[in-house]
Amino acid sequence: VAAAMASDAHAARRIALVIGNSAYSAVSPLTNPKNDADLMTKTLQSVGFEVTKLVDADQRTMKQAMLDFGRKLRDGADASLFYYSGHGVQAKGENYLIPVDAAIKDEGELDLQTINVNAFLQVMDNASSKVNIIILDACRNNPFASSLRSATRGLTMLNAPTGTYIAY
Repeated sequence: VAAAMASDAHAARRIALVIGNSAYSAVSPLTNPKNDADLMTKTLQSVGFEVTKLVDADQRTMKQAMLDFGRKLRDGADASLFYYSGHGVQAKGENYLIPVDAAIKDEGELDLQTINVNAFLQVMDNASSKVNIIILDACRNNPFASSLRSATRGLTMLNAPTGTYIAY
């Protein structure tokens, strides 16, 4: 992706939101997401992306960054990229990104303590970007498996809007 974007000679507006969550308080911390977010940020900036990077974000910070990202996209962007590294779960056919402060005791709490990927896709869909890229580098082990009845290992396929590319 980065090489293809780098070859574009004109000054297209490229906006990225990068999140790397490692320091979880209620579940086992992860080693790589912070480093992954640092590398993605550096790489994206080298090919002309305006990057907002979050490391070890709580739910409020993640939601605010996603809201701000959507507003920037609506202001005009030729390409958008969302990268997430950290814990993620699938339950009842929906994908959820886990903030570092989540302490999920029951499946009914997912919507209240996490970020639903489908809701965020709507934010990206409402923008006029020519290309939307979503990279979900979520840990495949469900840290809340004992609390979530319908959760399965890994994330489910998403129905993305036209012009959206998703990588897992």
